[in-house]
Amino acid sequence: MNGLYIHLPFCLKKCLYCDFVSFSDCFSKAPVYIDALICEMQEYRGEKLDTVYFGGGTPTSLPEELLLKLICAVFENFEVKKNAEITVECNPKTAGLSYFKNLKNAGVNRLSIGTQSLNDSELAFLGRVHSAEDAKKCILDAKKAGFENINADLMFGLGIQTKESVLASLDELISLKIPHISCYSLIIEENTPFGKMEREGKLKLMDEDTERDIYLSISKSLIKNGYNHYEISNYAKDGYLSCHNTKYWKRAPYIGLGAASHSFYQNKRFQNPDGICEYIDFVKNKGRRTKEIVSQDDAISEFMFLGLRMLSGISKNEFKKEFGFCLNDIFQKEINELTALNLLEENGDILRLTPRGIDVSNEVFIRFLI
Repeated sequence: MNGLYIHLPFCLKKCLYCDFVSFSDCFSKAPVYIDALICEMQEYRGEKLDTVYFGGGTPTSLPEELLLKLICAVFENFEVKKNAEITVECNPKTAGLSYFKNLKNAGVNRLSIGTQSLNDSELAFLGRVHSAEDAKKCILDAKKAGFENINADLMFGLGIQTKESVLASLDELISLKIPHISCYSLIIEENTPFGKMEREGKLKLMDEDTERDIYLSISKSLIKNGYNHYEISNYAKDGYLSCHNTKYWKRAPYIGLGAASHSFYQNKRFQNPDGICEYIDFVKNKGRRTKEIVSQDDAISEFMFLGLRMLSGISKNEFKKEFGFCLNDIFQKEINELTALNLLEENGDILRLTPRGIDVSNEVFIRFLI
């Protein structure tokens, strides 16, 4: 069954580290953009969905009536499975109790809240528009509105952070009984203010050893508190893993709507234009996408480096079922070398990263590119 991703590239303010396609000065175009999204849905009308994800940008930076109109259109145009996971991303500054109640009544059952930190100095460093108190209030309002399935993001690797400050934010999130926590290290992207600051030597970064120590401490704390470490950056209580994101890691099909959105649909990968106006014109003029059929070599590489992100690992039997031959037939050398280095481990049918392999996961993944 398909997943559906809808990109809403509207933000109150662009964060200093953000490389996503989003804009802070285009809200006047939002009504026409929503109409374009609904028009694009017609291309896939009647498709069956078991996950829907509204991302951005900041979906909740839009007026409620626009986002609710879009949510209703999803149910009108698609066959949405009962109890499908339906997620909306939220910046703590943009939504409160009333907004959340309306989302819940419209069928949304999961929120992903961009907390990033519960330390005001760190939030200011990142260029976030919310405070730590805003984030905590947002989480409590979401719970009051009836949301149980909530993700909170936590970012580490900031030059001004300490291990103590990161774990203090983490402890507060745990105490708020958030069932899913995503923990990401700060990555400096070239075309961002942070990228420019780094090139000019004006950005203080955390050293790798400290960052690794913090990551290990985060994992230890979350696992101790009953979270399952199910993907490199993601931790969840039983029953609360992200079904939509798991589709990406397991190469399940998904449809992407909106500016810059990507799709993996009918074994083809394709994407929409990046700009808001370009996307609106693309839909209006019924533009044609360049669709790339995924070759077997690409599919095999994706199976390996996406699947190994999951800590449950990959199944050799599933590999053979999908591709018709044994995984070891083409990767025996790589598996032997990575196992000898204690970066991979084999357990019967399963091949997965070791704790040491997680630390250098990108170096492991590159060995499986064909």
